Amino acid sequence: MMETKRFDRKLYNKADPLSNGVMVKWLDKNGYEEIDPKETYGVDITCKKGDTPAFFETEIKYSWVKGQDWPNHWDEIRIPYRKHKIIDKWVQSGGEGTLTFVVFRPDCKQAWFIDGQVVRDAKVASINNKYMSNEKFYHIDVNDANLININIEVE
Repeated sequence: MMETKRFDRKLYNKADPLSNGVMVKWLDKNGYEEIDPKETYGVDITCKKGDTPAFFETEIKYSWVKGQDWPNHWDEIRIPYRKHKIIDKWVQSGGEGTLTFVVFRPDCKQAWFIDGQVVRDAKVASINNKYMSNEKFYHIDVNDANLININIEVE
């Protein structure tokens, strides 16, 4: 069995409503419709842009310092490998629509947007971190992602 960081309900209750709330506002501001933040597809948010279904998985990267730009020495974004379940569901559905992983900095003023296909095709490797050893992550080169200024007020 693959080991992963233990689920932290307190952190989830802090991060999930914040990242999803900001994402819903950003999607609305950017022409998405039928925005549904219930995790019915296995992702955080489902919506549409025109006739195209869109799926968004959000997270906050707390090691990215609040209020600061992405550190120059960080040349990759790591998505936990456990998110492969979301990718698998999307692929099994025929890859319908778009799947986007969104990694926010703690103040939610900037975020990396990463196409699901890029994550699916990324190198998977284990790392040791403060939570555990040999945890698997997708390693995405920052050149394969888009850093977006969010411009949404956080409540």
